[in-house]
Amino acid sequence: MKFKIYSNGKQLSNELLSFNDREINFIFHGLFGRAKNWHSIILKLSSIVDGLFVVFDLRNHGENEPATEISYSIMVKDVYEFIQRKNISKISIIGHSMGGKLGMLFSLLYPKFVKKLFILDIAPVDYPREEIEIVDYLLMIDVKSCKSRKEIDEKLSNYINNKELRSFLLQNLNFNNGIYAWSLNLHTIKMGMRDLRGFPFEIISNSSQIDTLCIYGGNSPYINAKYKDKFKTLFTNLKFFKIEDAGHWLHVDKPKEFIKIISKKLI
Repeated sequence: MKFKIYSNGKQLSNELLSFNDREINFIFHGLFGRAKNWHSIILKLSSIVDGLFVVFDLRNHGENEPATEISYSIMVKDVYEFIQRKNISKISIIGHSMGGKLGMLFSLLYPKFVKKLFILDIAPVDYPREEIEIVDYLLMIDVKSCKSRKEIDEKLSNYINNKELRSFLLQNLNFNNGIYAWSLNLHTIKMGMRDLRGFPFEIISNSSQIDTLCIYGGNSPYINAKYKDKFKTLFTNLKFFKIEDAGHWLHVDKPKEFIKIISKKLI
């Protein structure tokens, strides 16, 4: 997995870094996200909280090479192998949406590595699939034939009215040698949507006592009373915090509030 590292309000060189004797925080982005989306937030957070913040490009996202599979179980293996390579003994995890489910599953399967768990606007439940998913819309557009980001945005607007969502998705465009391409491996993501919408309860045999905080947006549909009850069956040391007037991307909608909540728990 590709990753970026931050400390003391700065982005550091990955090659020159030692993970020994440091407080380490892993950040997992959501579906269609990437590490660089978190740049400004982690710059600020790392200037407040001591330690290292490791922000990952998850499988088939960001700067990673394409892979033929994607699932939470496979991504947990990716994280475990990273920890083993770097000889890391303890981490705190901040995970948004898909990254939140990854953080939950990793904590349930490898609790000895996890100090604190922050879940952003997602629950360990099977969310209903859409008849046509966002990934299908992205696949409908031949970006290689497009001459500008504006042209791609106009084509995408035929399927997605939400301008902020389109702007978020367009951050995954690369432009090399005069040709646009998605940094996302869309075909593999499409094949994995059933897994990504769900949660692999069948491989979980225990509940977690890890200090867990679920932060959710007051305007988001991803957390409700029913989902909270399901959450509590798996995470017994769990608290919820609602950020008013925030949606699913609560850390983008209310960055100051988000940073304040996270930093208070990590300091």
